[in-house]
Amino acid sequence: MSARAISDYVAAIDIGTTKICVVIAQPQQDGNVHVIGVGQYPSYGLKKGVVVNISSTVESIKRALKEAEAMAGVCVEQAVVGIAGGHIKSFNSTGVVGIKRKDVTQSDINRVIEAAKAVPIPQDREILHVLPQYFRVDGQETVQDSLGMYGVRLEAQVHIVTGATSSAQNIVKACEMAGVRITDIALEQLASAQAVLTPTERELGVGILDIGGGTSDFAVYQNGRIRYSKVFPIAGNHFTNDIAIGLGIPIQYAENLKKKYGCVLEDLLLRSGVEKVTIPLDYEGGSKEIETSSLLEILRPRAEEIFSFLKEEIVTNRLVPHMPSGLVITGGGALLKGLSKLIQSSYEMPVRVGMPRYYFDEICSDRVPEALRSPVYSTVYGLLAFALKQDDYYLQRSAPPLVQRVFKRMKSWIYDFI
Repeated sequence: MSARAISDYVAAIDIGTTKICVVIAQPQQDGNVHVIGVGQYPSYGLKKGVVVNISSTVESIKRALKEAEAMAGVCVEQAVVGIAGGHIKSFNSTGVVGIKRKDVTQSDINRVIEAAKAVPIPQDREILHVLPQYFRVDGQETVQDSLGMYGVRLEAQVHIVTGATSSAQNIVKACEMAGVRITDIALEQLASAQAVLTPTERELGVGILDIGGGTSDFAVYQNGRIRYSKVFPIAGNHFTNDIAIGLGIPIQYAENLKKKYGCVLEDLLLRSGVEKVTIPLDYEGGSKEIETSSLLEILRPRAEEIFSFLKEEIVTNRLVPHMPSGLVITGGGALLKGLSKLIQSSYEMPVRVGMPRYYFDEICSDRVPEALRSPVYSTVYGLLAFALKQDDYYLQRSAPPLVQRVFKRMKSWIYDFI
């Protein structure tokens, strides 16, 4: 492999419960961005987005990196990585400060955000992101940008995302043990939203549900800002496990059945014309005949359970007025046939499946590569966007120690993705 200057490339790593995905892109002088490498490998050593066996996780990362590097013809030395999992918690907080010189300066904005994030956090948790939602000067109407406004009292409401310190440390440590220096770590919910939501949806108000392997990540955006976020501990692997247990078959066959014949609507099942499928068994060269209707009977209740949790969350937190554009579902779980129609019939709001879209409007005129046009790659595509938007993506070799460096970068994410 002929390694060229690494400063010519950016890389993103999505460490999921079911797969590790690596994407390498090459910024062009004319402003275009060319994806030159994609690597994917089954994820071992993780449970619901949390590292439980670091050596297995390291090996999976190495395999995905090797595939992407072979395709790109470069050696990846540094990358942006995503973080998710059931340990992620978020809440809104408000801060108030006095305006020192009557006109709001950047210093005032920084102080009011610091005041808003001055909340008690358990010792085993870390603030990952502080995302402003709105500002208010002298109690007047809310504004998105208060810089330069006249007044004596500045108020801000921010969305604070926290995570378990150990979980973030282990994600970064696994990458560095695989030979990649991590320059940034980003919340995967924000990355997925960046990849699949349109500017209009984000402005008017929309919900996004990223159904991964171990968790389902929910967020609501309005006025271009994140309003709410939540992680549900139910996702695609639960569908697979239900099939394996319900039909008494190995996990790998259950996963294949889910992808090929899984469905949550009876009319789609009838239209498919497939009533029975035969799968091989691991012993004595036998086989087993499965009725596709049994898949429907297993998958639909689990889908309804996930969306009952989601609906309760939306109703309890009065989020419906913030979602006039409806709901966007993405991630590998969104590929389950009939899922979007099932939600739409239950919620009475627009629902669509979110694909990685042509979102590099401000950066390039490149189109989404064919290989990445799937909800499965929403997160890693969004991580790539984040990597490309960082002016100081390439840090100095004399960077601070691993954990301090990454957490410092996460805390600096105040104005990213807004």
